[in-house]
Amino acid sequence: MIRKFNASADEEIEKPTLLVVEDDSDMQRLIELELMDEYQVVTAGNGRVGLEKALESIPDLVITDLMMPVMDGVELCRELKSNTHTSHIPVIMLTAKDSVESQIQGLETGADDYVTKPFHMGLLKVRIHNLLESRRVLRERLGVEFSSMSEQALPESVMERDFLAQALRVVEEHMGEPTFNPDHFAEEMHMSVSTLHRKMKAITNHTPMKMINEVRLKTAARLLAESSLNITEIAYEVGVDGSTQFGRLFKAQYGVTPSQYRADSSAP
Repeated sequence: MIRKFNASADEEIEKPTLLVVEDDSDMQRLIELELMDEYQVVTAGNGRVGLEKALESIPDLVITDLMMPVMDGVELCRELKSNTHTSHIPVIMLTAKDSVESQIQGLETGADDYVTKPFHMGLLKVRIHNLLESRRVLRERLGVEFSSMSEQALPESVMERDFLAQALRVVEEHMGEPTFNPDHFAEEMHMSVSTLHRKMKAITNHTPMKMINEVRLKTAARLLAESSLNITEIAYEVGVDGSTQFGRLFKAQYGVTPSQYRADSSAP
């Protein structure tokens, strides 16, 4: 039995978005009808349109046919996996060819799984569920570890590591600016606000604003432990307007006030 997708308690529960790219209109409609109760389904009739819709909607998962006109599934997958905006999206390849060569070709372009036509709809549903569930578990683990800014917190994918490294650099460069917010963050990352939000959530389970605050507070904690700056000066250094606001954010993150944290850090 397939469990429904579970969102964390502190985020709005919504259906994951699937993009189905299939040139056979009957097959496309069948897949859409079978999946629409559990997922938001976006459709496209070829790889070129599929790529445009993927960049527009940033879906949680893409299902694509292998053989299509204009742009086939192999090229679509290659384009998705090489674009920073979409490289994190898992892809299931549908193929009518039951051959090892065809399966290898799909996987070599970065497809995360494949299903051979004709297939039982139950099999496709299980593959979708398993991929989304594995990504959810990874996302939650990375979200916890990301708070520590540790090397282990970075994902294995080179593109996602580079993306997060760039995001960290941007936040660290601008965190001293009180007006630095997700709009400015997205501009520096050369993305729309919605694309940055979906990408950050998909990889780390953090919103852009939460990432900004975590970098600010991590730096503040280091300054409290290692510098002689007073609390107001530290709040100014990390771009938080006012010591009261700084104290509230810091306690929410670390469970103690800035003064208590400094005292604990200096205790023998």
